[in-house]
Amino acid sequence: MTQPLQPSPAIAAFEQRAFGLFIHFGLYSQAGQGEWYRHHHQIPAQRYATLMDSFTAADFDAEVIARTAAAAGMRYACLTTRHHDGFSLYDTRGLNSFDAVHSPAGRDLVAEFVTACRNHDLGVFLYHTTLDWWHPDFDGDWPAYQRYLRDSVDILLSHYGPVDGLWFDGNWARRDRDWEEDALYDLIRQRQPDCLIINNSSHGHHGEAGHPQCDVVTFEQGRPFARRQVERYRAGEMCETMNSHWGTGAHDLSHKSPADIITRLVSCRRYRANLLLNIGPEAQGAMPGLEAAVLAQVGRWIKICPPAVYQAVPTQLRCGGDDFVLQDGSTYYYFCHNVPIHGNRHLLQGRPGDGPQGIIGALPQVRRISWVDNDEELTFSQDGDICAFQATPFAYGSQLIVRIARLET
Repeated sequence: MTQPLQPSPAIAAFEQRAFGLFIHFGLYSQAGQGEWYRHHHQIPAQRYATLMDSFTAADFDAEVIARTAAAAGMRYACLTTRHHDGFSLYDTRGLNSFDAVHSPAGRDLVAEFVTACRNHDLGVFLYHTTLDWWHPDFDGDWPAYQRYLRDSVDILLSHYGPVDGLWFDGNWARRDRDWEEDALYDLIRQRQPDCLIINNSSHGHHGEAGHPQCDVVTFEQGRPFARRQVERYRAGEMCETMNSHWGTGAHDLSHKSPADIITRLVSCRRYRANLLLNIGPEAQGAMPGLEAAVLAQVGRWIKICPPAVYQAVPTQLRCGGDDFVLQDGSTYYYFCHNVPIHGNRHLLQGRPGDGPQGIIGALPQVRRISWVDNDEELTFSQDGDICAFQATPFAYGSQLIVRIARLET
């Protein structure tokens, strides 16, 4: 029998990070109309470039961002070092002057971000566009543009210490072009062998493996699913926005609730995938207050049972509805959806998550089942490949969105 593919140490460590913060910040933030502001509003290049004259980043505090992420239970963060508009948040060291160092900000924001992440034990991931609306060679001398792109990435690999991952985005804009990925990825492996390579497959291409050297497959605003690992083991990651834009949107009121985010995180962990959740800092870099408050609530949920979120891995056990079971050594975790509140059953929508719950499949002898949030012991029976337990409702005054039962074997 063929043995299943196993993750490399770097990929295994990435999977145990589970939850990360994506940060989209750049010149476009001042307009408050999303990160594709220049493209969708058809802003001429010269006029768009004047946003650099007012880019102070006065409110960009990497320490606040990292502290907020860590408190939310996030274990890594990814910053847009350069987005599609071609403006860089790092010192491009002579490649051009279209960067934060040459703006009124006068600072290398990537350096600040990296330091703050390390201060709060967050993995360092750096987003870098491959699509570039600013550089003349992108629509001109393609080989020259590829050299410029590699030189840009080389700066990130050479001046900021160990980088846990590089997150690329934009190859989908020119699917007919040779992106010279071999040369780019060989450069990364040469400079930092343990740096993970992620290249966003974008909408309509969820879970595609891409280039053989890519370590992570992406699900942009799409739920992960079970994948067959072929040739080499790859992790999975869903990236999602807090509202309907990646960059800040002053008139975007479609913010997700803590419940929305918890259910998305759970749906990712069901398949051992990570959730990379985005915020768009305000015009000059301030952490949005609403997003910070929502993230704090998600952090409260994660703190109820961290091992179930970070360490536990998928099983072949079958459950009803959206429920599923993860395993951490001899301990199993049953993720129970739609648990009602005692006395408030009229608020329930869908299949009730209390009463008898069944698990089908090979499970070791169970000795105890309890809710992780209050250690209430639950009655259960086990007969062959069927284990059933009696799920109780939340006590009045509690609602944890997804309730977790611990099965001790």
